[in-house]
Amino acid sequence: ACLLLLPFPSDVRTQTMPPMKSMTVNLTAALAEYVAMALFIVFGCGSAMGIAGSTDSASGEGGTTSVIPGWVLMVALVFGLMITILVYAIGHYSGGHINCAVTFGLVLAGECSVTQGIANFAAQILGSITGAAILCAIYPTKNDQTHNLGSNSVGSTWSSSNALVGEIVGTCLLMFVVLQTACNPKSAANRAQASIAIGLAVFAANCILIPIDGCSINPARSFGPAIVALARNENTAAVTTPPPSGLSPSPGITTTGSPRAALLSKANVLFADMWIFWVGPLVGSALAVVIFKILQLAPPRDDEIDGVSECRSPAIREDEGDEEVSSTSHL
Repeated sequence: ACLLLLPFPSDVRTQTMPPMKSMTVNLTAALAEYVAMALFIVFGCGSAMGIAGSTDSASGEGGTTSVIPGWVLMVALVFGLMITILVYAIGHYSGGHINCAVTFGLVLAGECSVTQGIANFAAQILGSITGAAILCAIYPTKNDQTHNLGSNSVGSTWSSSNALVGEIVGTCLLMFVVLQTACNPKSAANRAQASIAIGLAVFAANCILIPIDGCSINPARSFGPAIVALARNENTAAVTTPPPSGLSPSPGITTTGSPRAALLSKANVLFADMWIFWVGPLVGSALAVVIFKILQLAPPRDDEIDGVSECRSPAIREDEGDEEVSSTSHL
């Protein structure tokens, strides 16, 4: 709720958001997080659902992991672009967290109140579920190439520890970029580009983690699609009968045994790795906050002692140079 990414006047934050330690909740900010998360799921997970590129071949066997370069690049790019687009769209309402782990990190860093963080968390979870439900209306079960609404799972050739470390490092990168570009006072001159840097961090993390576990770095992104996919398959199993002799069952749907057995089997697939997509991002976010706080303890550079920084944008330094020339011309 304090991640203001756009270059608005200095008093906008006090006008639109409650003070950091306030116990009040900005419902407008929570609503913005809900809408943004729903759109993020629709377009992010949707980019993986329409093309048979998941798993290690183009067979369309389901899942969100892939080693096909074009598929990985496309999905990673959509996730990164959606974060950039949505942060620009709602940054002036909520700060544009769109990620439970980012909200968690901002609360730890003192950039967001606990009460607003809880409200944003609830809105993000509900938005994720809503987005996944919208995907059900867009993609029939047979056309969902992931067979699980783009839910995350660890690839068959990777271990849980591989995915856990990847999620920690990927989220640490994202949270570190958020704190340094959107919260650090020293980067205020470049605040308008923060959304681009954050989106690129998401893109980079997806490029690395999609082959491993589909890339979460966002607990809400993993939770909503898994819950809705489970409910969707429960309804399908309840009305599905074994196919006639000689025909194959629908992809991703188990037709042998009782519907309850099929549901439990599907739940085990969808939620066996869910702990990774909560523990990893939250630990990674906390680690980034620790690094951020340590860097803030560093003594100022010599050029900052007098309130002057050589790291200001070139445009600002050029303007100041022009002013100096103008002032000397009058002497």
